[in-house]
Amino acid sequence: MPDPRPRIIDAAVNPSVSPSVRRYDLDWIRIGAFGLLILYHVGLVYGVYDWHIHSAHTFEWMREAILITNPWRLTLLFLVSGAALRFMTFRRTPRQVARTRFARLVPPLIFGALVLVPIQSWIESMDKGGWPGGVAGYVAWLGHEFSWSGLADGVPVNHLWFIVYIAVYSLVAVLLWRVPGLIERLGDGLEKTLRGPWLLILPILYLIAIRIGLFPWFGLTNTLHNDWYNHALSLVAFLFGFSIVRRESLWRMMERYRWIALALAAVALPIMMVQVWHPGGRAFWGVPKAVVYGIDQWAVIVAILGFGSKHLRDRGGRALNYLTQATFPFYLAHQTVLVAAVWIIRPANLPAPIELLSLIAITFVGSLAVYEVVRRIPAIRPLWGLKPLDDRPWPLDLQALLKPRLRYHRRRRLLGVGVAAPILALTVVAAAILAYPGFNNATQYLSELGGATARAPVIFNGGVFVAGVMAALAGIGFGLAVYALTGARVAGVVIAVVFVLAGAGMSASTLWPWPDPRHMVINLALGIQLAPVLLLWGLSKRRDLPRLKIFLAVIFVVMAILTVLTKHLVFPGTVNDANVGWWERIYAIVLVCWVGVAAWALDRKLLSVASESPAPRPSSAAFDAPL
Repeated sequence: MPDPRPRIIDAAVNPSVSPSVRRYDLDWIRIGAFGLLILYHVGLVYGVYDWHIHSAHTFEWMREAILITNPWRLTLLFLVSGAALRFMTFRRTPRQVARTRFARLVPPLIFGALVLVPIQSWIESMDKGGWPGGVAGYVAWLGHEFSWSGLADGVPVNHLWFIVYIAVYSLVAVLLWRVPGLIERLGDGLEKTLRGPWLLILPILYLIAIRIGLFPWFGLTNTLHNDWYNHALSLVAFLFGFSIVRRESLWRMMERYRWIALALAAVALPIMMVQVWHPGGRAFWGVPKAVVYGIDQWAVIVAILGFGSKHLRDRGGRALNYLTQATFPFYLAHQTVLVAAVWIIRPANLPAPIELLSLIAITFVGSLAVYEVVRRIPAIRPLWGLKPLDDRPWPLDLQALLKPRLRYHRRRRLLGVGVAAPILALTVVAAAILAYPGFNNATQYLSELGGATARAPVIFNGGVFVAGVMAALAGIGFGLAVYALTGARVAGVVIAVVFVLAGAGMSASTLWPWPDPRHMVINLALGIQLAPVLLLWGLSKRRDLPRLKIFLAVIFVVMAILTVLTKHLVFPGTVNDANVGWWERIYAIVLVCWVGVAAWALDRKLLSVASESPAPRPSSAAFDAPL
């Protein structure tokens, strides 16, 4: 008996469009929406709404500012996530889709709830409830959160509620897909109904209706069992994306009405802001406010989808593939990084613009650094929503493709250690600061985190010791990489020796914590300032690394400037007892972080040299995107 599955799977496909057609626009839209989500969370730090932690600076106008993205951002994400799930159905059975979805979403959810979210909750409790800090305070908090009484109140998931909803909505979509012809009929109905201006009118009417009929009663709770307005909004958006992704007439209609939608949004946004600002904005039972909200909500979504479909469908490339893979780990990490950053930076009382830029930079760079580490460790990739390394869409000739990747694999592993070392060092310092109540970043040196006055010096000393060992291993990787790329044996040896000495200085300094005079063996680590010049020397024969060479030259100049400033060789008094700690932080960040960037760049170069041809990429990363 012939297998009916292909007919079921293909029945929903527009005959004029092949299932393999790429939709890079959906990838770009998802990446942009998650980027806006992170900026939105940074904005909440300065808002007047209740959030996990706030800056010392708060602004009333944030009530109106968040309306720029608040009405439509998550709805758009649910719509695109539904479309991504639909792409998966073209190549899998319902059981395979459900199993893949479970494997990509549930481990990160459990890991996040047990590891990432408790850090946020602990910092929030210290900030709002006076919970004690330090290692003992954190351990006590974990005991409180996961005790019988704590679990009786539920396991907090914070920003991971989105993953819970995506998982449940995916199950609903798969169950509906299993009903023969149901999704096809739904797509046909939408395609016939949403023609011409009805593409704008009918969805706006629906959004207005649920805003008036459900929102006043249920609000937005982000709690699955009691969030009916959100389900009427987000589940419908998810199923909408699932049903229309291959309906080309609807996408062409969005392209046609994209300018009209953008004009509607441009008119609705300032009106909506005035309604929030003015006390009379809730007049007439809030119906006018709901009308404007619904117009803005759908108009922006149509404009984004229309412009994306028009201009981004074929805009793929390495950058898109990288960002698509990074999005889920980025999302998992960003809020924990942000909350910790606010807690650490806030005591410095920085001016609001400088603090804001610092939080944005730390959140993005920190989250990206997490991705760079976890993607290289096969054992933890599933915990961060990444596919196992052995689950790639290889062609049939696996052996021929994998053979070039085995070349230089030891060097690349050592360089991978170089990427991870700065991230470990920064994480250890952040944890040590959290465990040192009253630590003053402006006046105290980092070495004091491992000294006699610290409550838990083992955090700093143990972490720096490991980071020193990793730096030495990374240096060997640098030397071997230079030799592999240029044949410069002497340069490779010198580079390796400098890094090994620097790593030895870092590790040895932790054996004699400050203020022991022997702690100054850490000065050996300063030799790493010469490493950028040595790498430039070793790579001088290569003409295909211009950006890396510029980066190394700039880093060397920056470190030289910081050296002369901190040694008071120029502008005496610029660095003083009141701010020496911040200068040391800047110096340490530059001194350490450039190693990870250079290691990553050399790793990429070794990979390209080792590969005879570039590895094939999926036709669209949206096909397997977990969110």
